[in-house]
Amino acid sequence: MSQFNIGSKAFIAGENLEAFRRVKLSAGSGTQVEYADAGEAFIGFTAAKALSGEMVSVDLKTSGRTFKVVAAGAITVGGSFYGAVDGKVSATVSGSIQGVVLEASASDGEIVEGLLS
Repeated sequence: MSQFNIGSKAFIAGENLEAFRRVKLSAGSGTQVEYADAGEAFIGFTAAKALSGEMVSVDLKTSGRTFKVVAAGAITVGGSFYGAVDGKVSATVSGSIQGVVLEASASDGEIVEGLLS
C-alpha cells in the first residue's frame, strides 16, 4: 500500500549517523539512508543521531514531503523517475530526473511513494 509524508520521514540508518547531516538513500533501497558524500545528491537532513540499524528521522528537502505517484511501468526501488505520458512517472529517460521511488513498481498504473529531486 502506498503512502505519503509531510516534512519528515523515518528511515533505517545504514551506518552510524550524526544529527543534522545530509543523507541519501542507500543503493537499491527505499527504506535505508547513509551519508551523502561530496558532490552527491541528498534527500534531506538527519533530525537526530542514530546508530546503524536504528530508525532515524530525516527532514526531507525540496517540498518537504513525499508523494503518491502513478508509474507507467516497472521502476526498481530507489530508482530515478522521469515524467511520462498522462502525468505518470517512468524509469525511461525523458528530460530531467524528477525524483526517486521509495517503493518498487511492477506494472503500469501502480501507485508508489515518490520523493522529488
